[in-house]
Amino acid sequence: MYSFQISNHNFRSLLFSCFFLFLSIQNSFSQDRKFVDSLTNVLKQKNLSKEETSKVLSAISYNHTDIDSSLFYAKKALSVAREDKNPLLEATALEELSHAEYRLGNNSKSLKASFDALKVYDSLNLKERKAAIYGQLAINSSNDEDYTSAIRHLKKAEGIYNSSDKKGNLILTQLNLGEAYRLANKLDSAAYYFNQTLLKNKSTNNAIVQGYSLGNLGMVLHAQKQYITAEQYLKEAITILEPLGDEYSTSVYLAELGEIYAKTSKINLAESKLLQAYDKAHKAGLKEQIRDFSRNLTDFYKTQNQYDKALQYLEVNRIYQDSLVNKASIQKIEQLKANYEIGKRESEISLLNTITTNQRNQMILLAIGVLCISVLALLLFRSNRAIKKVNQHIAEQNTVIEKREQEKALLLKELNHRVKNNLQMISSLLSLQSHQLTGHPAQEALIAGVNRVEALSLVHRKLYQEGAETKIALREYVEELVLGLFHGYNVAFKPKFNIDDSSISIDKAIPLALIVNEIVINSLKYAYKDIESPSLEIQLKEVGHQFEIDICDNGIGFAEEQVDKKNSFGLKLIQSLINQLDGSIERFNTKGTHWKIKISAD
Repeated sequence: MYSFQISNHNFRSLLFSCFFLFLSIQNSFSQDRKFVDSLTNVLKQKNLSKEETSKVLSAISYNHTDIDSSLFYAKKALSVAREDKNPLLEATALEELSHAEYRLGNNSKSLKASFDALKVYDSLNLKERKAAIYGQLAINSSNDEDYTSAIRHLKKAEGIYNSSDKKGNLILTQLNLGEAYRLANKLDSAAYYFNQTLLKNKSTNNAIVQGYSLGNLGMVLHAQKQYITAEQYLKEAITILEPLGDEYSTSVYLAELGEIYAKTSKINLAESKLLQAYDKAHKAGLKEQIRDFSRNLTDFYKTQNQYDKALQYLEVNRIYQDSLVNKASIQKIEQLKANYEIGKRESEISLLNTITTNQRNQMILLAIGVLCISVLALLLFRSNRAIKKVNQHIAEQNTVIEKREQEKALLLKELNHRVKNNLQMISSLLSLQSHQLTGHPAQEALIAGVNRVEALSLVHRKLYQEGAETKIALREYVEELVLGLFHGYNVAFKPKFNIDDSSISIDKAIPLALIVNEIVINSLKYAYKDIESPSLEIQLKEVGHQFEIDICDNGIGFAEEQVDKKNSFGLKLIQSLINQLDGSIERFNTKGTHWKIKISAD
């Protein structure tokens, strides 16, 4: 007994394609070319929103007969939906993209688009739309002969339709579940679902559902070797589907009957049904079925020892096999061409969009640049005008200030001159008075007063001569002061000086002059008795923020008990002036007298 097998892949494609067709009825449009053209004209309207544009693009994709165009419009619909940030439109476009990729044979891309759409529908809790996606996923899985995944997806769709089936899709889902179980060789489950569809179809009385359910159940029963019942169901299916012009399924069921008759030794009936199946496929131009049925006839005639007929159908089988191989190659080439054209279109559109965007950005940047330059020019103009006004005002103020400073300097110089003259007058009066008191004890006090007034007068003379306002050069001032004292007391030796090039304010110069005056006079009057080589050294230096003054003589020195007897007023004056300057003074008796004075330089 010979056996042959009808291509499961061919019939699987038939069943799942049919199922997909039923699921799509809810969104269907006429496939008429005029309808696509009208949608394209609608797309050209300029007042369309992004939502409306995406819907029209999806509709064009669904209705377009050209696969690469369908894919192109699906991608455009997806892009516009994402720009509009509309998840429902995005999922709809993804569905159309999945269908187009599936038709092109890009099963992996179709699968990805379906899963992406499923995520959106799941987030929006659109149950029946999720169920439709599960149906598409079942088609993708079946196409890869992954029947386990196909069953899993269909079971999820069944679960949804059991609780919510507004469009009668539960029966179609169960019909495809039966076919998936049959292809997975789970015959009991397949028989269960086909019987379920037959029961449910009693209320809907759908001829196509009835025909497929009976025919597929007959194939299951054939596989379970229930030949009589299988024969009955297959005959009923053929009776229903043949008047509907379904040459594909009718030819498959006729071939299935032929196999049953061959197994039950009904040779004539077997030959008759196989030939009928072959003729229907030939008339309908079903190349895959012609290839399969010619192979079945070859095997049948070999078992009957009719080798001439077997050879005849074997040759047909080879021809169609080669044709289908070429067809597959051509299909792949067409897919590549379609993908190339779509990619080319997208590249051109992307390039145009990029150019437009760049031009727009350049115009915006140019406008911003011009605006910024204009604003900057205005600001610079105003700033320049304001600066000129300020500079003019400053110049006027500087002129006034300079004039006032000149007046101030002149007044101060005049003041110093008058003070100097007054002090010199006082000195002259005191000097005249001292001459009248020759030999009188008060003469010495008057002479000391004269020296003190001279020290004060010297400060103001320096200020007047040098045109200084508040600062005096210490070296010249101290040297002139001390040399004046040496001259007044007719001292033969010369003092030694070691003084920095520092200057001091008038507030500190006058007290310092009086201190130096008192110490030097004290040395000249009392220090050099019986001293063969007298000397006096004055050292002044600025250390940090202090002036350090050292006045040393090599005189006889004096004991502490002499302080109250000799020049006690002078020492008290020195200490008072040191306190005024917030300074300090120390006296050392080492081969003479050494005075060390420290005052602030600030």
